[in-house]
Amino acid sequence: MPKPIVRLFQPAVMTGFKRSKRKQDPHVAILAIKNVATRKHTDFYLGKRCVYLYRGKKKVAGRKGSKVKTNMRRIWGRITRSHGKAGCVKAVFKPNLPGESIGRKVRIYLFPSSI
Repeated sequence: MPKPIVRLFQPAVMTGFKRSKRKQDPHVAILAIKNVATRKHTDFYLGKRCVYLYRGKKKVAGRKGSKVKTNMRRIWGRITRSHGKAGCVKAVFKPNLPGESIGRKVRIYLFPSSI
């Protein structure tokens, strides 16, 4: 019998930035989480870490002290609150996500968890 696949993250899509009629706040991103359809279901994800992965042109060392070079880059963030009634959440990334990340995938890690 094969082992069950354990996934440590939930996929999401970056749908845009927090905005009003005339102003956009690029430091707050709005994420649509897969299989989350109500505000009630977003409570589990509050405080979870999320990461935006992308490829760079040059290969650089991954972590401090690491000798393995890779062209993968990451921007880390944290989910702060829900947004609307359709299961979207707001997340703060440091540094801000680039505009080209709209419509791209984001990973929401299922840890740290209070369960």
